[in-house]
Amino acid sequence: MPKKVPYAVANYEKIVDGNYYFVDKTRYIREIEKYELPIFLRPRRFGKSLWCSIMECYYDVHRADRFDTLFANTDIGHYPTPSRNSHLVLRFDFSKIEVFNSYDKLRDKFNSECRNSFLRFLNAYSDFMQLDSGVLSTEAAEALSQILVAIQNRNTPPLHIIIDEYDNFTNQLLTAHRDSLYRNLTTGDSFLRTFYKVM
Repeated sequence: MPKKVPYAVANYEKIVDGNYYFVDKTRYIREIEKYELPIFLRPRRFGKSLWCSIMECYYDVHRADRFDTLFANTDIGHYPTPSRNSHLVLRFDFSKIEVFNSYDKLRDKFNSECRNSFLRFLNAYSDFMQLDSGVLSTEAAEALSQILVAIQNRNTPPLHIIIDEYDNFTNQLLTAHRDSLYRNLTTGDSFLRTFYKVM
């Protein structure tokens, strides 16, 4: 079967399962593990979202049974690190957050998108932690704190947090010249800064 070109496909499992072309850069996983908090600053269309998907597949404890399928033909598949498939993975995608003219509306959308990630996480790892989603705070920072405490108390595998498009909506504020709203969002005790402080 001829290989397909993965234009706009940022899901690693789909690329492998769908027989798409893939340029293997997985050896860089070993380099990334040298850093506590890696941040990728690259231009648009540079494959950051795909890289987030690769890391999710590599570290997720529930994808251990698919490791050979997903990474058989890659560098990291031949020379995996001890951390392979040993983490709980909490992934956020902030590209879905719409930009509003109101700080309160931005906060509500941010909290809503984070809650979606929290619910997916709790559902995926219910075998490791029995945190009732009904007790989660509606504020993203507080809900994240609740999840972190639950993880510590349950002695689960380590948590791996992946944030795709972490600065997407703040960048949109800058390009739209909404400087006052940008400052409110990125200074002081804003909901966004509080969220990252919890992390």
